[in-house]
Amino acid sequence: MKSIRILIVTHAPLAPEFGAGQMAINLAEAFREQGHDVTLWSPHPLPAQIRWWQRLQNMRSKLNAFLDTQSPFDAIDTPAIFITRRVRQAAPVVVARSVQPDILYIVNNLNWLVEKNCKGIIRLPFSYSYALFQIFLIVQGWHRATSILCLGTLEFQWMKKYFPWWRDKLGSYVNALSKADQEALDRVRLHRQKPDGKGIRFLWIGRWVPHKGIDTLLDFIGRWAALHPQDTFTIAGCGTEAEKTFSSELLQSGRVKVLPSFERSQIYSLLANHNVGLFTSKVEGWGLVLNEMLESGMPVFATSVGGVPDLQPFCREILQPFPPSGQLIEDILSGSAILEDYYSTFTWEKIVGKYTISILASL
Repeated sequence: MKSIRILIVTHAPLAPEFGAGQMAINLAEAFREQGHDVTLWSPHPLPAQIRWWQRLQNMRSKLNAFLDTQSPFDAIDTPAIFITRRVRQAAPVVVARSVQPDILYIVNNLNWLVEKNCKGIIRLPFSYSYALFQIFLIVQGWHRATSILCLGTLEFQWMKKYFPWWRDKLGSYVNALSKADQEALDRVRLHRQKPDGKGIRFLWIGRWVPHKGIDTLLDFIGRWAALHPQDTFTIAGCGTEAEKTFSSELLQSGRVKVLPSFERSQIYSLLANHNVGLFTSKVEGWGLVLNEMLESGMPVFATSVGGVPDLQPFCREILQPFPPSGQLIEDILSGSAILEDYYSTFTWEKIVGKYTISILASL
């Protein structure tokens, strides 16, 4: 196979704690294993005093400046919003690879600003203007790209519906964990214990932001806790704001435990020490925590967003619609957690194999 020189751009810091950063690292490693020359780039760190509305332009400018120092690439893989005229000129193949449904995120956040945040109404005209500017840059990036790679089936279908004139550019891919993570989670799955009869331990992992469905989660916990006082909930990786939303009774009794942050190495014990995963997002790129929970042998109750439709056929017994019922949880916990044919699809080796073919076909 011909070796290609590829630049992979991410808007996130290059660390596995960040979903987009983790994806970029895994993608780069898989390309290198196939003998390709990969440069992995992020605009971080950003200037300490930069304003929130200046971040995007700063990132785009830094990418343009970086390209001026480089010899030409065969292909550039980047979020659509970063595809400037300079980026388009820097390689014969420019792939706008999605890591999240950016436009849906923007719309969801604007709706939340109107419905929930009264103080935000003062800045609403500016927020709308900035949102339209972001959407313009995203659409412009799709126009300039030679290919548009959607994350998952749902985004692929959404793009075909709302941007049918780019159907010939569209493709899709799935998300996966690194080999090291998959091996570690396989060990967690093999040693997973049944609940000890002292109650079910639920786990929710995510940022404490509206599109993660935090209002849905709070409503569920309130109702479930009243009916099942023996069960507990851990809210992890949520930052410091989450704890303020729970009653002192739930927190002091230990029925709700808030873990604002945790080291990446702690994810394995966190998954091993809980029985059931919860995934409540309203809008989602993929939700890599789904892969982590499922591969650890944990049953998950999930809203049908992100990677859920792609994962469900491989995990029918342990990936169920949110919210759960008491009887359904008992049935799942007593069932099998074997992920039939899962690893033949959800590995970066498989993902990159298909991706490379599409790039080479465009050269």
